[in-house]
Amino acid sequence: MLEKRTLLERITIRHILLAGLLLRLLAVFFSPGYAFHDDHFEMPELVFRWKNNINFLWTGSDVHVFSLIYPGLMYVLFEACNAVGIHTPEGMMFVVRLFLALVSLLSIYYAYLLTLRLGGTKTTANLAALAMALFWIFPFMSVRNLREFFCIPFLLMGSYYISDPKLTTRSIFLAALWFAVSFSIRLQVVFIPIGIGICLLFNKQYRTKALLFGLAFIVAYMLTQGLFDLIYYGDPFANIKEYVRFNSNPVNIEIQPQGPWFQYIGTVAGVVFGLPFLLLALGYGYSARLSFHTRMLMIASLLFFIFHSAYSNKQERFILPFIPFFLLLGIIGFYEHYARNQHKRWLRRTTRIVIAWFLVLNTVGLLILTFTYSKRSRIEAMIYLRKKADVTNIVMEGEVSLQRPPTFYLGKHLENFVMPPEGNIDTLENEIRTSGKPVPNYVIMAGSHDFDLRLARLKSLFPNLKEEIIITTSFVDNLAHWLNPKHNQNENWHIYSIN
Repeated sequence: MLEKRTLLERITIRHILLAGLLLRLLAVFFSPGYAFHDDHFEMPELVFRWKNNINFLWTGSDVHVFSLIYPGLMYVLFEACNAVGIHTPEGMMFVVRLFLALVSLLSIYYAYLLTLRLGGTKTTANLAALAMALFWIFPFMSVRNLREFFCIPFLLMGSYYISDPKLTTRSIFLAALWFAVSFSIRLQVVFIPIGIGICLLFNKQYRTKALLFGLAFIVAYMLTQGLFDLIYYGDPFANIKEYVRFNSNPVNIEIQPQGPWFQYIGTVAGVVFGLPFLLLALGYGYSARLSFHTRMLMIASLLFFIFHSAYSNKQERFILPFIPFFLLLGIIGFYEHYARNQHKRWLRRTTRIVIAWFLVLNTVGLLILTFTYSKRSRIEAMIYLRKKADVTNIVMEGEVSLQRPPTFYLGKHLENFVMPPEGNIDTLENEIRTSGKPVPNYVIMAGSHDFDLRLARLKSLFPNLKEEIIITTSFVDNLAHWLNPKHNQNENWHIYSIN
């Protein structure tokens, strides 16, 4: 144990940042694609439509259901790419991944600073920073466009400033600013500054500063999301109103993935490979005993976790902003608990076994995920058709309900035709003839189940179909589908030309 502590004390935050940067650069180069539907369609696809004056509203309202500040930042990046001669979707997304990777380094740095500020030692600060740098999903997620992950650096920055032992006016306003920025990226994270405000308010020492923090957050909101909405929509609260309206509608809730209240406990346990969850959960709870500030962050992050556990819409990505708090407070709390109880032989043995278990699985996961091309078949199919340069329209046909094709990589927007598994070929023929949309000259068949029967059905309408290419999926796409086939669709895409 002494050698491990010595090693952790010898490395510096610069070493850890360099390791984090290296892994993220590997993901920039070797991990294109998108992880979740919203990762792509609420970012590149939205910006693509925005830039080309194509309607991107889909809730029946004149206000987009998500904040446009983050997509607006990507809009600027796309414009900068075009200005320097980068015009292909692949090239622009490479720049976006690089930008996201660099921003994510702030998570590593502020996890280190926050741990020190919370009373941690150099060892625990290095452990927290290493967790942010080397945790198996973080390099992969760092180059994705997810709101739930992009908000994390700003949450940690806000947490650092609000944990200032002196809690100066400057610290309060900086904390409010970064929490407001994170809120503009992902609205649900508001429960973290709310939890912090409640903890401050119920502490006599900080009661006045709690009111100042609340006021500062309102001002910071008005200068960020509020100002944007006022200029763009004429209402500083337009986005919040639309988001609440849409997500409080029972009809809209029911179409989303549902799950029990305890689902996210299993999600977090799975993300940290099972056994380490027990030690981290012990440390996370124990951290509340260490100081007012560790208790404050534990309660605030737990409030965020409880909200998502109570809300019926359950998607794995929703809980991502909680993971850094769980890791950081878990490390601080367990390290302190271990230091006080290391005379217990069973605790020393259990800790060694769990650490070894985690290091092996984390290394394997890191090596696989950092080099994975997620949603490969969908993207490569669009790139193939873009290079053909003759696409008028597409018929999407699948063995299950189909996701929209990522037409951003096609370089043109299409209102494509859809042939679902339960669809009727005569209905498709009538739609092609009467819809007014361009006539299709390509068919994409997604999936291989009952393939010959499905192909025969299509040939009854398009007798001269010619196979062009089969775009296969990546290993991780196959693994995600195997783990959760209901919500992780994964198919080879067979492209046919209509002659």
